[in-house]
Amino acid sequence: MFRISRRLDYGLQLMIALAANDGDRPIPSARLSEQLNIPLPFLHQIAHTLMQSGLIKASPGPRGGLRLNSPADTITVLKIAEVLEGPVNIAPCVECPETCQRQESCATQSMWDDLQSKMINYMVTHTLEGLVKSANEYGSYVLSVAEPKEDTSPIPAD
Repeated sequence: MFRISRRLDYGLQLMIALAANDGDRPIPSARLSEQLNIPLPFLHQIAHTLMQSGLIKASPGPRGGLRLNSPADTITVLKIAEVLEGPVNIAPCVECPETCQRQESCATQSMWDDLQSKMINYMVTHTLEGLVKSANEYGSYVLSVAEPKEDTSPIPAD
């Protein structure tokens, strides 16, 4: 049946975590891997693909890491899905109807075409910014992966 790949699920989780990050500070990939519970080699693969597409950027060095390359309100779920998985095609006949031997008499092609259009329209109207806001509004846990702030409070004398 229809199933979202682990690659896409992890990629969306990564992008949401980066979008929820306050400021423009990069987040180390090791911290993202640990806190999002994504194996580090797999996170690196996903991040590499997202970097190649220009959705995120990486900063090297001890204070380096990953961050969004565009504002969260301009990055749609559809864009992330297409970068990580390719074009959305739920049935071969929708992608290329000319190759279907039953094109003339197919009773399901219009249904698959309609479903695909609805899926694409849904994904194109949902941005990272909206996903972070929805998660916050509904009390969902949006992982804070920003670097922990140092405790600057004075140490009480004993």
